[in-house]
Amino acid sequence: MKAIILHEPGRFEFITKEKAGALEPDEVLLKIKRVSICGTDLHAYNGKQPFFTYPRILGHEVSAEIVGLGTSVIGFKVGDTCTVEPYHNHVED
Repeated sequence: MKAIILHEPGRFEFITKEKAGALEPDEVLLKIKRVSICGTDLHAYNGKQPFFTYPRILGHEVSAEIVGLGTSVIGFKVGDTCTVEPYHNHVED
């Protein structure tokens, strides 16, 4: 898959990464359609995001298409479009 990596502040590079392996039962594989740039990305590019390490792939505000589902995922199907809330995790007891 194609990606853009920020090697260090101010230096991007286009790369190709291996495709994801088998999905865990609760995972969903997404094909990213659009990525927006936010203040976090701009700060990372400028080297002013103190908790970031490099290299790093930016872009946590995305729209995507579901292209794979783990065996326990319900309520979604391949082909659905979605956005991502990167700061919300659901952990079952």
